[in-house]
Amino acid sequence: MKKSSLTALFAAVVSLALLTCIEQFLKPDYLFKSICKLILLSVPIILYSKISHQDIKEIINFRKLKSAKNLYIGMVLAYVGIIIAFMLFRKSIDLNQIRENLMNKEKLTRENCLFVFAYIILVNSFLEEAFFRGFLSHLFTVEGKERIGIIFSAVCFALYHIGMVSNWFYPLIFVICIAGLAGCGILLQLVERHFGTLKASWLIHGCANLAINTIGVIAMFQL
Repeated sequence: MKKSSLTALFAAVVSLALLTCIEQFLKPDYLFKSICKLILLSVPIILYSKISHQDIKEIINFRKLKSAKNLYIGMVLAYVGIIIAFMLFRKSIDLNQIRENLMNKEKLTRENCLFVFAYIILVNSFLEEAFFRGFLSHLFTVEGKERIGIIFSAVCFALYHIGMVSNWFYPLIFVICIAGLAGCGILLQLVERHFGTLKASWLIHGCANLAINTIGVIAMFQL
């Protein structure tokens, strides 16, 4: 790999490691964690843009979405699929632990949860897509290693979420969840490549987060 790509890849791994440490050891509330995520996921992209002399929009493939006709189906399936999976495995999911995590650790309340959930759907999903599907994958694609990039970014995407959901599920369901996240990472990358823009995978990711937030509301309000 070129020196610029290796430098950016190293910065990306360091950023992910720092985010994991912050999640595991500092156990911050959602506001502080969001600020850390914004900074640590943005810095490697900006650094790579500077040293490679490429535009950030080009790096993350943030192009115009020409046709969203088939994408709407994927958005609906992403939401409905997660809700159905939740209903099927509800007995294996520790809703009390999720509620305790959201209210005590993340500091979510009835008053601020709608704002936080809106942020997760719109902003958080974009940050993750820009970093994993855009930036990380791009580092390998420019080196002619597109398939490796897809797998690497998907694995990083799954591992990145371990600290966030480790207490939500019983062990077997947790393993299935992590494997599912890696699979989702690959699927989102394929969506991004099919439509030729990060906006497509961002919309799918946002709908998936909407479904997860629906589960969060059920846990918080004991529905």
